[in-house]
Amino acid sequence: MTWTARLWTYVRDDRPAGDATPPAVWFTYTPDRKGIHSQTHLAKFEGVLQADAYAGFNALFDDGTVREAAC
Repeated sequence: MTWTARLWTYVRDDRPAGDATPPAVWFTYTPDRKGIHSQTHLAKFEGVLQADAYAGFNALFDDGTVREAAC
């Protein structure tokens, strides 16, 4: 039997933009790949999100607080 899970990886590095906040990487695991996980992880995030074409990210772009930078 196989399971489809997800290892979520979030990376932040705004150094070229002149931001003094240090870069960071965060990894988290979920037992499935439902879009609610990315929505929960990034609930307070505002800004530009570079993401792959995974449909689970789509709801993040609905209200305009998160803007998509497609890869």
